Amino acid sequence: MLSVTQLNEQAKALLETNFGLVEVRGEISRLTRHASGHWYFVLKDEGASVSAAMFKSANLKVGFSVKEGSKVVAYAKVSMYVQSGAYQLVVSALRPDGEGELEMALNELKAKLRAQGLFEPARKKPLPVLPMRVGVVTSATSAALADMIRVASSRWGLAKLYIHDSLTQGAEAPRALISVLKSADKMGYDAIVLARGGGSKEDLWCFNDEELALTIASLHTPIITGIGHEIDESVADLVADYRASTPTAAMSALLPDAAGVAQYIDRLSDDISSAFGAKVLACKNAIARFDFNGALNLKIAKSEARLLAISSRFLPQALAARIEAKGSLVSSLASRLNGAFERKILSFEARLAGLKASFSTYESFYEATTDLIEIRSNGKKIKLEELKSGDEVVLVGQNISKKAIIKE
Repeated sequence: MLSVTQLNEQAKALLETNFGLVEVRGEISRLTRHASGHWYFVLKDEGASVSAAMFKSANLKVGFSVKEGSKVVAYAKVSMYVQSGAYQLVVSALRPDGEGELEMALNELKAKLRAQGLFEPARKKPLPVLPMRVGVVTSATSAALADMIRVASSRWGLAKLYIHDSLTQGAEAPRALISVLKSADKMGYDAIVLARGGGSKEDLWCFNDEELALTIASLHTPIITGIGHEIDESVADLVADYRASTPTAAMSALLPDAAGVAQYIDRLSDDISSAFGAKVLACKNAIARFDFNGALNLKIAKSEARLLAISSRFLPQALAARIEAKGSLVSSLASRLNGAFERKILSFEARLAGLKASFSTYESFYEATTDLIEIRSNGKKIKLEELKSGDEVVLVGQNISKKAIIKE
C-alpha cells in the first residue's frame, strides 16, 4: 500500500525518467511573475494546456519580452509538483515561435546591444596579418569543419588549427558556446573562428543569445564568425570583430593565400633589387661627375687659410698687444682689490673702536656695582621691605651667591 506522497513521488520519478528534456511549442497564458523572481504560467494550444515554472536563474537569460499570448518554444524537463499531484514543465530556456515573434525578439535584442555600443566598429579588434595558431569553435562532426580544414590547408598550410567541439544548435547551445569560447580565449590564439553550417532560422537561433553576444564582446582574442549562409545574420555576427558569410568564407578571410604571398614576396624582391640597382647606378654617376682635383684644392685652400689665421695670432705685434691687454686687466683687478682691502680695514677699525667703547662702559659699570647685592626669593628678584622674618632668600653678588634667613 502506498501513501499519497509515495504515489506522487513515484509518479514524478516516472515522468522525469521517461521524458527527460523536451521541446514544447505553445502559447503563454496566466503568466505570473512572483516576487521571488520565478515565473509561473500555463503553456497551451488549441486542444490542451500544461502548467509550467521557470525559475529566476533561467528566466534572466530570456532575450525577448514574454507576455500573455506570446507564442514560444519551451525547452523543459517534465516533472511533477508532489504536494498537488499535478505534473508540470520546469522550463530552462524559451525562444519565440513563428516568424513574427522571432523578428520582434531579435529586433529588441539588437536595439539593446546597439545602445550598449557593441556593434560599433571602433571597439572591434583587427584580424592578424599572418595567423599561425587559430582556434575553431564549432561542432567537431559537422561538414562545415571539414570544409574549413580543406580551405585552410589549401590557402595557408603554415597555420595550425585547434578544434574546440561545441553544441551549435538547441537551447543548451548558448551555454556550451560561452564555455568553449572562454576556454579558447585563454589559449593565446592569433584568432578564433566561430562557425556553423547553414540551417533554418530556428536552428541558428542560439547565436542570437544575449549572454553569448556579451561574451564575444568581452574576449581578448579577435573573433571571426562564419554562421549559416550569406543571408543569415545573427547577433553573434554583429558583435564579432569580423563577419564572414559562411564558415569557408571565414577561413578565406582570415588566412592569406600562400600563392598570393609567394607572388608578393617575388614582387617585393624584384622591387628591392631594382631600387638597389638604381641606387648603385646613381652613386656611380655621382662619382663619375665628381671633381676630385677641385675638391682637393678647395680643402687645401681652407687649411691654408686656417693656418694663416692661427699664425697671425702669434706674430710679435699680436703677442705684444695681447700682453698689454692682459697687463691692463691685471692692473685694474689689483686696483679694485686694494680698494676692497682698504674699505674692509676701515670697517674693521670702526667696529673695533665701537667694541672698545662698549667694553669701557661695561668695565666702569662692573667696578661701580662690585659691592652691590641682589636679593632673590623663589628664584625671583625681591625688595628688602617685602621680606618678613623667617623668609629664606638668596644673596647674589657679581661672583658669588649665598643663602640667608631673615631674622627681623
